[in-house]
Amino acid sequence: MIFNNLLRILKDYRFSVIKIFLYEFVYIFFGFKGNKFNFSSNKFMADDIPTPYFFLRKIKIYLNLLNFNTFIDFGCGSGRVIYYLSKSFPNKKFIGMEYFLKQFTYTFKLFENNENVSIYKKNFTKINISKYKADCFFFNNPFQNDSDFLRFINYLIKINKTNKKTIFIFFNFFKKIFSKLTNLKKINSYYISPKKGFYFYKIK
Repeated sequence: MIFNNLLRILKDYRFSVIKIFLYEFVYIFFGFKGNKFNFSSNKFMADDIPTPYFFLRKIKIYLNLLNFNTFIDFGCGSGRVIYYLSKSFPNKKFIGMEYFLKQFTYTFKLFENNENVSIYKKNFTKINISKYKADCFFFNNPFQNDSDFLRFINYLIKINKTNKKTIFIFFNFFKKIFSKLTNLKKINSYYISPKKGFYFYKIK
């Protein structure tokens, strides 16, 4: 199973795979954390495949052009995204939500001494997100089904509709799904294949 999943990942990254691995090697060599993989057997939650550093670097560059206060990573896994971005934005607040106990335990310990990072073991689809007062939402496709994703995004749009500056960052989604997000407007994107890349959106 692991071998088949790795082959699938290689196929998705196509001709950029050498560049992707180079970035992975450099950042891991310099001690960046959050590099654990986990393949899900849950019918609702997708595999935990960390966002490649190649994309994280570009996401950070785009975030530098925007303004946000609180960043939530839905399905934060081993904490790579938060670890990377919190170093670049030390004055911002970061929240990670993770459903699986093993990943949560690892990530909670990783950040237990970081005052600007909070990690929660949550099924984020069943809690009141508005109480966290976040204005930047990150998704490395934690859903197995597109319908669950669309339902949750529409919920986030509803509770944030008065804040037009709210940022949505989507990584690892097929492009076609975004045609259904009629209440969001695209502000940036970068893709290397039909599934591998990211979009930045704001509320219309």
